[in-house]
Amino acid sequence: MIPATNLRGQSAEYRARIAFARLRAAEVPARRLVAIYLAVSALIEDDCNSHRVREFRIVQAAKAVHRLASGTHRKWDFWDPLTGSSRPYTLHAYPRSSGHVLRKIGEALEKACDELARAAVPEVIAIRTERFGPHPSHPPVAKAS
Repeated sequence: MIPATNLRGQSAEYRARIAFARLRAAEVPARRLVAIYLAVSALIEDDCNSHRVREFRIVQAAKAVHRLASGTHRKWDFWDPLTGSSRPYTLHAYPRSSGHVLRKIGEALEKACDELARAAVPEVIAIRTERFGPHPSHPPVAKAS
């Protein structure tokens, strides 16, 4: 796997492919990616104050997916002359989730999930509303006297 520190300067398409490769290597199930896309789509659709443009939806979904397996983590021991023994050292490097990369990841998610989202999002919103009530952005319903 290519370390996150070596991705600087690469194209957005290449970095998006690496992000999906990291997800496969981390054995993140595809149903989790679909669930993220559906959840983000439902939240945006149900929020009266949300941006309803395509780019906002795909970038928000991509942010959540990119966080799942985006970093490079290394651990090794180094000699500490002050204590006379070795100490563990860890490095956690995360690639930048820049706009172009997120758009590429989001476009791939949209291509795979958009048809399902059109059918499922209204059902997801209905179930969420039944369980938790209307979204806080919805105007209060006046009670009939």
